[in-house]
Amino acid sequence: MPDVDAAIRDLTAARRAVRDERREIQRQRRGFEQFRATVAETEPVSAGGAAERLGSLSPGWTTGATATTDDRCRRVRAAFEEHVVPHVDDESATVRAVLAAELSTEVAVALASTGGGNRFTQPLQRAILEHVEQRLAESRVMCRALAIELDSLDSAIETLKHVDQSLPAVDASVRILSEDADLWMRRERAASLEADLDAAIRERQSTLECGVGDLALDALLRGVRECRRRRDELDDALGDR
Repeated sequence: MPDVDAAIRDLTAARRAVRDERREIQRQRRGFEQFRATVAETEPVSAGGAAERLGSLSPGWTTGATATTDDRCRRVRAAFEEHVVPHVDDESATVRAVLAAELSTEVAVALASTGGGNRFTQPLQRAILEHVEQRLAESRVMCRALAIELDSLDSAIETLKHVDQSLPAVDASVRILSEDADLWMRRERAASLEADLDAAIRERQSTLECGVGDLALDALLRGVRECRRRRDELDDALGDR
């Protein structure tokens, strides 16, 4: 059954891709969790301290040009570069670009490695942690969606493998030499497998907002077409008796 075999291979490849995507999101989530721990453990500068008295361009975030970048900012930036940057899609992106994309432009500016004498204050710490929590919430939603997709693909693959192993032969020798009872049994088996595939298609559709162009649906439909082809050949053979 070349068509069913090909459908199984396509679905297996799709499942592998979904599995890999889920693993990468899980790694990214762990990276954000490690980064969050560093941010939470880093003590902010206290209001009214030496850095505070040098002046502020943006309340609670940066100091005047005479100040130097706070070592706390360097630590937080280094933690982001170590734990989060390796898991971004664009490997050519700069640390500042990834900071802006993941935590906002304002945070990227506040943690900039040059040009501003930045300070790690409570407002900055709070802003970073809020953005991190948002990223973690998004990753949890995505992981749940991918887990549902993996289960759905597993079910589709299992159904197609069962069909592949169970479809009755309908070659010329079978149609000519088999008794009517055997032909009818084969016909009923093909119809039963088609019903199993129809149920799998309905289940798959229930997990999708739109099934147009869905690989799993296409693979299951290829199985349905093969079941119908064999059922029709057996009906023709029975009709010729």
